[in-house]
Amino acid sequence: MDLKKLNSITKYPSILTYHCLGERGRLTENLSEEHGFIHEAESIYVYEKVDGENARIVLFKGINNEIDYVIGSREELLYAKGDRIGNPYGNIADFLKPIAEKVMNDFGEKQDWALTVIYQESYGGKTKAAKNYTDTKTQGYRVFDMFSLNSDELEHLMSLPQERIAEWREHGKQPFYDEVNKINFVQQFDLESAPLLTNEQGALFPRTIEDTYALLKQFAKTKVGLDATGKSEGIIVRSADRKQIRKIRFEDYERTLKK
Repeated sequence: MDLKKLNSITKYPSILTYHCLGERGRLTENLSEEHGFIHEAESIYVYEKVDGENARIVLFKGINNEIDYVIGSREELLYAKGDRIGNPYGNIADFLKPIAEKVMNDFGEKQDWALTVIYQESYGGKTKAAKNYTDTKTQGYRVFDMFSLNSDELEHLMSLPQERIAEWREHGKQPFYDEVNKINFVQQFDLESAPLLTNEQGALFPRTIEDTYALLKQFAKTKVGLDATGKSEGIIVRSADRKQIRKIRFEDYERTLKK
């Protein structure tokens, strides 16, 4: 397995802000997608945005078709099963190893996948916003996304040069699970997930900065405190099929509105 290509395939893409960013980091009234949420009649899902370190568990078929795994931060792979990679950054690998081992052992001999990536926020501990979640530097995680590839898809991507893989990723080609499949996976493997705060119709979701901030203020306190309950970073809003996903952070709206 080419680890550089594996890293590129499984990196998490950037999420756009709901309103466009203008000068000095202030928002404009323009939405990052002019018409808002495309499927306006359908439900959109509002999750808490947990403030920590983006992390990933990558499960794949290894030698003799046995399940193997690596753990990564947003930018790099930190650990491979059997200490083939060892990077102590952020305590992410040490914390997530037991979770990766549990999922690997419970995964079974499914034949319809070659690679599955589970994205989570590793938070608390020594992360910069830890005080909002813990007084004792306790560490936690919350799953927020995942995708799978079958053997043909993985083989094709691995055959591409590095720049083509990055292009595939940055153009939104990672086949993320929809809401139903994501929730089913989290429940099946008894994982901790980012909290679902509310369910809205796309047509009713606010469009102005003021109205969006008014909605945001309903979720000012985190729902994932470990032994403390401080300020939430904001929310993630996504369509049921995950084709649209936007971030709405307190700091952006408070800077813009000078709150």
